[in-house]
Amino acid sequence: MADDLKFSAPPVMRSHPVNPTEPIDTLPELLNHLHQAAYVEMSTIPMYLYAAFSIETRGYSQWDPGVGASRLIRSIVVEEMLHLTLVRNLLVALGDGADVTFYDDKFMPKYPSTMLHRSPPLLLHLGKCTPDQVRDVFMEFERPKPDPLDPPPPDGWYATVGEFYRAIEDGLRRLDQTMGAKLWAGNQPDLQYVAAYWNRDGGGKPLLVHDLQSALDALKTIVEQGEGLEPGEPTVPVDPVHPKAGLDELPHYTKFQRIAEGIEGIGTLHDFRTDPHAGDYAADAGLTALNTLFNAAYSYVMHMLDVIFRTSWKDLKPGESNFRYHLERSFISAMQGILVTLAETMAAVPAGPTFEYYALPEQGKQAHLIELCDKAMTYFPQLGGDNSVRWLLAKLPDV
Repeated sequence: MADDLKFSAPPVMRSHPVNPTEPIDTLPELLNHLHQAAYVEMSTIPMYLYAAFSIETRGYSQWDPGVGASRLIRSIVVEEMLHLTLVRNLLVALGDGADVTFYDDKFMPKYPSTMLHRSPPLLLHLGKCTPDQVRDVFMEFERPKPDPLDPPPPDGWYATVGEFYRAIEDGLRRLDQTMGAKLWAGNQPDLQYVAAYWNRDGGGKPLLVHDLQSALDALKTIVEQGEGLEPGEPTVPVDPVHPKAGLDELPHYTKFQRIAEGIEGIGTLHDFRTDPHAGDYAADAGLTALNTLFNAAYSYVMHMLDVIFRTSWKDLKPGESNFRYHLERSFISAMQGILVTLAETMAAVPAGPTFEYYALPEQGKQAHLIELCDKAMTYFPQLGGDNSVRWLLAKLPDV
């Protein structure tokens, strides 16, 4: 299996090799697994967002008992962002936070690509929110137990993402026992992401990781929200770490199952390409300008996340505003106000954003984004004006 996948493996797997046939018993091995866990979480976000943006009739089920496919996917994306944050908090707690970069051509996922460490291989796509895409890709990604018709995976490979996380959990327990307090000696808790606003459609919350129990709580949140507690369990707690009676939600697998089976309506879909790339839009100057702006803003959002994890919330001087808090709020604003608006503007063409890495300049990133926006406004003037994309870009921190 390893030989079959090595040529299609994403760059993060090649640049941070691990030996999946052996248990995790050294800190570098654990850090490499967590780095790739971050990639696994990141690879879901563009994929799920692309499907959500492809839904033309967002209010399709507003008069029905269900919440509809669009809102279900939105709740999943919010939780995947939380999972990405929790994995990075784990890396910070283990002293490796500064060495991880999300805004990196080797980290930001490309499509189509093979899911990491998954047996049998699963090819991930940017595609419309069709029942086939949801059933064959999304549900397979979040599958809580192996398909009984599949052959057993080779030693060290995993049939589900939950098995991959359980290997990480075993490694954490083993190293905490052998290293004790030394395992957490490099932690910088003031760099972790713990106090940001999270959308009400998603459950859980950021956790401060500082010891084995808090690390296991972070993994518990990731696994339970994605796959569920156990196969056959219909719901999971909204707060997996501190569950409260009556406050439950569906795990990701079951949410996608409801969409695939038509319980939650999809409605009408935009005519999006599968796995689009920037070159596909080369014949349309306006669409090229808009997609370039989207990719640049998407890359800047990933860069902002890196800056947040390298900015201490303790570095606050009397009379000054909290720059870390400003970064966190700006990050949410960029996600919801800029990226979503740009994607919806593209969807009206109709065309799907390509979610590709964009090389921003070393200096003047904000000015460069504004320049790209001004160019796109030639074709899409609605990007300007009060409370617009152009207005929001001018308020972003230039980091």
